[in-house]
Amino acid sequence: MRKYLLYKNRARLVLLILFQTLRTFGTVGVAVLIHYLIDSVSLAITSGQLSALFRCAGVCCAYALLLGLVILFSEKINAAGIKHIMLHIREEIMSGILNKYISELQNTNSAEYITLFNQNLGVLEENYLKNLLSIYESLVGILIAVVLLVYIHPIIAVIAILAMTIPSLIPKLFGKRLGKLQGSIMQCAADYNVNIKDILGGFEVIQAYQIGDIMRGKHTEAAAKLEQSKASAAGTMAWLYGLANMASISVQFLIMTLCGIFAARGVITIGSIIAVTQLTGQVISPAFQLSAKFSLLKAVKPVCDQIHTAIQSSRHLENVSERKEMEHLLKLDDLSFSYGDTPVLKNVETQFEFGKKYAIAGRSGSGKSTLLKILAGHYKDYTGSVEIDGVRNQSCSLSLISQDIFLFDDTVRNNITLYREYPAEVLDEAVRMAGLKETINHLENGLDTRVEENGLRFSGGEKQRIAIARALLYHKSLFLLDEATSSLDNECAREIEETILGMENVTCIAVTHKLYPDALQKYDRIFVMDDGKIVEQGTFQELMEKSGSFRKLYSAGAA
Repeated sequence: MRKYLLYKNRARLVLLILFQTLRTFGTVGVAVLIHYLIDSVSLAITSGQLSALFRCAGVCCAYALLLGLVILFSEKINAAGIKHIMLHIREEIMSGILNKYISELQNTNSAEYITLFNQNLGVLEENYLKNLLSIYESLVGILIAVVLLVYIHPIIAVIAILAMTIPSLIPKLFGKRLGKLQGSIMQCAADYNVNIKDILGGFEVIQAYQIGDIMRGKHTEAAAKLEQSKASAAGTMAWLYGLANMASISVQFLIMTLCGIFAARGVITIGSIIAVTQLTGQVISPAFQLSAKFSLLKAVKPVCDQIHTAIQSSRHLENVSERKEMEHLLKLDDLSFSYGDTPVLKNVETQFEFGKKYAIAGRSGSGKSTLLKILAGHYKDYTGSVEIDGVRNQSCSLSLISQDIFLFDDTVRNNITLYREYPAEVLDEAVRMAGLKETINHLENGLDTRVEENGLRFSGGEKQRIAIARALLYHKSLFLLDEATSSLDNECAREIEETILGMENVTCIAVTHKLYPDALQKYDRIFVMDDGKIVEQGTFQELMEKSGSFRKLYSAGAA
């Protein structure tokens, strides 16, 4: 975590340390002023002269004003520094997530990342960053207080230093347990977020199958585990603070008794007793808190490990190279891929020429969509190679339209343009070609209408049209379509398919279940997949004449 403290933050850190030191020195110095103020009061009582008391009171008022200003600037610099650090950490985590391959991201439940960004980073801010500053303040405070105690009376200083070790040792007994409890809270919080996500995401299923009572019970179970883990940590902290405070108060009573004995023998003044009481409190209480703070610092380790994993397990996007536009040939050479121990693609060898249109057909589970995902760069842990214009394993710049459409909680415009700037006429043409014009015209704010969470206000077909407009606007040399028109009516689906097939200088590879002869005849080549292999290929007419796998699929009317 050290790099986050120093990243573009050195000037703030120096200022913060300076003001934190001045603040601590000023806070501890109050005990010395009280010492002189009490002695001035005693002198005024015995002598009847108030001038010394007034001078001391004036100094105290000026001191209080100055200390207040120091604390004000210290808090502002502290807040600015923590904001900068936390923003940088959040940016690093998000960069790490966005740099992951889709296959890597899918292996981690998204609820874990939500927990990290919300609860766990809050723990990091409180128990690491703010706690670290508090530890520095405690150390400086103890050092200054010890120096002042030595100045007032060396023997009392030695006794205070020895006594403060008693309460400071107690929190060390709980360090390991606190670390385990923090890890348990993190896991329970992630499980709880998963439960909430499942309930909200699967609400339609819950209602349709009337399992509300079951899901309510599962929620209660997850919530109970989370609250129990937090209660266990709070219980441990209660024991820690209870025992340490008991020891701390006992030690302070002991030192006050010794001070009383010294005062009775005329060794120190009444003002010194007050000052020693204040200063021993500045030594013993911070010493006790210091140990507890170090325990909290260790308890943050699971959060730091989670942040490290989120950032360091990622790749550099495209191996720090740009995606390549396909210009001539996309070639698959002995391509194989497995989900775990289950083979999905087996020694696939074929090629796609620039500007031509290809369809991939086959039964469900034959590997069609997986092949498309590999071409899209979603998976990299395959054997064999994908070559683009002779370059092996180079990611290709492409437009992808899949069956499952995701829309951001933003305007229709931003969901189509993906936050890029396009001329109005270019955007309008993409909307028209996607068959979305009529839908846009009926929206109250047109393209600037918000789609709401994942496009709740749109039908499946309308969402698919938005995705098609997005791909048409992006207009890359390679189009990948995975059941892109599945949610559209036959007439609209054919219109959009004809639009895409009619695009010049665009290579199109489409996975399809709809085997319409008038559309299939427009593809330059059709690949038929079965059990992870390409078992047939050719034009529509050639495959129909073979009376093989494609003919059977076509006769059945589905792939």
